Amino acid sequence: MQTKPKHKTLKTLGVPLTAAALLAVSACGTETTGAGAGGDRKGDGGAVQTDLPLTGVRWTVESSTVGGKKAAAPKDTFVEIDDKGAVKGNYGCNSFSGRATVNGSAVELDKLLSTQMACDAQDFELSLRKAFKERLKAELDDSRLTLTTAKGDTVALTSKPVEPDAPLAGTRWAVDSFTVRKTMKPGEDGSARSVPKDVAGKAYLTFGKDGSVQGRTGCNSLNGKAKQSPGALEFGRIATTRMMCAGEAGAVEKQMLKVLEGKVTYTVDGRSLSLTGSAGTGLEAKAAG
Repeated sequence: MQTKPKHKTLKTLGVPLTAAALLAVSACGTETTGAGAGGDRKGDGGAVQTDLPLTGVRWTVESSTVGGKKAAAPKDTFVEIDDKGAVKGNYGCNSFSGRATVNGSAVELDKLLSTQMACDAQDFELSLRKAFKERLKAELDDSRLTLTTAKGDTVALTSKPVEPDAPLAGTRWAVDSFTVRKTMKPGEDGSARSVPKDVAGKAYLTFGKDGSVQGRTGCNSLNGKAKQSPGALEFGRIATTRMMCAGEAGAVEKQMLKVLEGKVTYTVDGRSLSLTGSAGTGLEAKAAG
């Protein structure tokens, strides 16, 4: 398809709204049953393509408007689609990932999984999950994407550049949840449990450029060494102070020290840090401040 460079285009589609509906708008995926609708074209190998540039973009959710009432999205709420049909994102607290099958303008998600943390932003998250099960019209105008349900409720997203990843070293990483990824298969997030409110903000890690690691377990102070390599950290012995830690604080300390053993993988995504040990246990943390 040839585009007309001197004219600005606005595309509107009606598609079933699931988390994969964002893929339906772009119709960028693998199609095995013929050409897609309206502006689609077949590429090499049967791939269906459109001129809607949604894949390879981190779409930040800015707000939702339900019943005429607008609510700002929590920080780090996003949807991201790759050119192989994988979708991932964050509802406002819990993350999700899955696969999408594209058939013309219809999209189905296969094995969409999400974490199950208790969230302060639960109202926004539940409304977004609900919206993703309805039918919508999608309007793409430059960097802005608007999803509108049949009732007139909307979700506003933008592709404006996101802030760069926080540096691993020198950042105070506040632990907010612990994760269990038993299978570690692609597209599976496993389960997550939030740090109890009484301990929230009291468990954190700070990595030094010299390979040191310091912080608190939510009860005791800790220090040690962590040798860094691309995508991995190898912890040496972690020393702690010797205060007695009972109840929730003691449980958090036990989980945290279990993660900080031996070699773990790590990822930094924006202001979020994930650590995962060889047994699949890990933790999630946010850059404080």
